[in-house]
Amino acid sequence: MNLNFDLKNNSRVNAILEEISSMGHISTTNDAFAKKLFSHKEILIDFLNSILQREGDNLISDLVYTDTEQHAENSYEKISRLDICCQLISGEQIDIEVQVSNDLAWIGRSLFYWSKLYAGSLVKGDSYSELKPVICINLMKFNIFKGETQKQPHTTAKICNIKDGEPITNLLELHFLELQKFKKKSLSEMSRAEKWLAYFSGKLSKREESAMLHDNILGKAINIRNEFMKDPDNYAAYLNREMEILDYKSMMKQERSEGREEGREEGRAEGREEGRAEGRVEERLDNIKNLMINKKFTVEEALSALGIPEENWDSIKSRIK
Repeated sequence: MNLNFDLKNNSRVNAILEEISSMGHISTTNDAFAKKLFSHKEILIDFLNSILQREGDNLISDLVYTDTEQHAENSYEKISRLDICCQLISGEQIDIEVQVSNDLAWIGRSLFYWSKLYAGSLVKGDSYSELKPVICINLMKFNIFKGETQKQPHTTAKICNIKDGEPITNLLELHFLELQKFKKKSLSEMSRAEKWLAYFSGKLSKREESAMLHDNILGKAINIRNEFMKDPDNYAAYLNREMEILDYKSMMKQERSEGREEGREEGRAEGREEGRAEGRVEERLDNIKNLMINKKFTVEEALSALGIPEENWDSIKSRIK
């Protein structure tokens, strides 16, 4: 992959490079980097065992990478392209998605990915009993759960019995890792899963990273991050992806700004219309009062004479003094 822009004269590239310089390293939630990181099987296995809390007989020892493009069976179906997809020896399928920009429909999107993998695991002639669990792990640089009881960065969702909260199946499992919610603590107090969250959230100090270098897996993950941009193809992929994110955020900001302006204009138009309507009401009230004073009409007679519908009489009567 080659860069198709002038680095020296591209303001977006300069902004990205300045951000890397201020952080001291690249963003680990850039999906071009995440895909490269998780292409190392031993790193992916360690991450999965940590996040899914696999131990003992359930420990993941091996996996096979699978196709990340879910092809549509019909012309009207949506094609989905996953970030990292693999299958365990047990037959379980796992999808890992890295998302930087806030997407209000992310839960639905995750369920859509799950459904494609789940349905695709059964071929003609297979029994439904052969269906295997699908696990979706979402690494997110934003929060989607706002409730007071959902302050933890790791949320797990399964299909449960509403009355007792017990899962009724293990065929669906969704994990949402909200990196913004991760709270820093000392390295010695962190679980293995928390160390991975610290790594992806960028909240490790230089001293903590130096200490983690002694860990075979986490140390390798740090080194891969530090060396990533030295490869020209990686460099181009990273910058292109970051620029896509910048463009998306800029577009969303512009749409919000236009939406606010449209709202203000609608408000002004509504205000003008309300003013005209109020003027018409005041004119009616004057006419009613004139009939009552000059013609000695009762309020009902005046309302009837002016052809005002009876359903409006009560509201008008309340304004006649």
